[in-house]
Amino acid sequence: MKPMLISDVGWCKAMKDAFTQRGLDVDALLAQAGVNLESADEVDLADLTDGFSRAWELAVAQTGDPAIGLTVPTHPLNSLGVLSHVVMSASTVRNALQAISRFTHLVSPTATIDLRFEGDRCFLQLQIASGRRPVPPQRYDFYTTVLLHGIHWVTGRPVRPLAFHHPGRAPADPARWREAFGCPVHFDAPQCLIELAVADLSLPIPTADQTVADLCERIATQIAEQQGGSVSIRVRQALMKHLSKGDPRRETMAAMLCMSERTLQRRLTEEGTSFAELVDEVRRELAQRYFQHSHFSPTEITFALGFSDPSNFYRACKRWFGRSPSTMRPAN
Repeated sequence: MKPMLISDVGWCKAMKDAFTQRGLDVDALLAQAGVNLESADEVDLADLTDGFSRAWELAVAQTGDPAIGLTVPTHPLNSLGVLSHVVMSASTVRNALQAISRFTHLVSPTATIDLRFEGDRCFLQLQIASGRRPVPPQRYDFYTTVLLHGIHWVTGRPVRPLAFHHPGRAPADPARWREAFGCPVHFDAPQCLIELAVADLSLPIPTADQTVADLCERIATQIAEQQGGSVSIRVRQALMKHLSKGDPRRETMAAMLCMSERTLQRRLTEEGTSFAELVDEVRRELAQRYFQHSHFSPTEITFALGFSDPSNFYRACKRWFGRSPSTMRPAN
């Protein structure tokens, strides 16, 4: 399985483009933020999102401009990598956004995008992992700027949101944000939501080609699988690392994967599984491994699997293997 490296993160390219436009020394700034583009090691999500957040904080400090996140990228689709072909071959804006929602982790492993439809409105929810430091508002500004200008670029028509619910604090002069997004901007929102008219999502994309779209979808799916990109695989990987810290909770896992609990549940359902099923599967696999090493006692295995009570592990073991934990240890 290929790990996600910083050099693979398409969104980093868009961020560098914005910083370059503002005359910043990008390499020096990223180095100061602790973002090592040449790292050959697997990226820790918390470290990556904190590095990006620190980079935006430094950009604000060096330019003195809290609105730097409104910088329009030179080419809005550059950040999408292989997804740019998926978007350009989609038939409508709605199909393009749904594809971005499914594969956001390929270009930005620190964020998720989800779509919710209510009547004649579509609510596009953007969630960015906070890591160990809060997410600066400029990151929300930039994601939204790239998204809206990307829609304009592929359709040839501007799409103005009905409203933008921004989780950042209200700036001293909110007029710049209202002008940039072309809609009311409600700051201090509990979550980042972009309201769009459903009618705007039916806008056709002139470069649409169903054959190309199907091919690009297969390529994106293959890349996602190579990087452990399906949600179920990512949940399994996280459980392997964190089970020993205690009984896993779905809301905690959702936050670790940069998505809402509702989104996590829905995407696992789409993949034919559930959070409870994955927890049970991972625990069973790990239990088998632990039993192969006779020096682990049943009590030690109980807590290594995140069970709070040995009796729960006993019942699970009987269900998995038809045997009690004490009879599972290999004979010396």
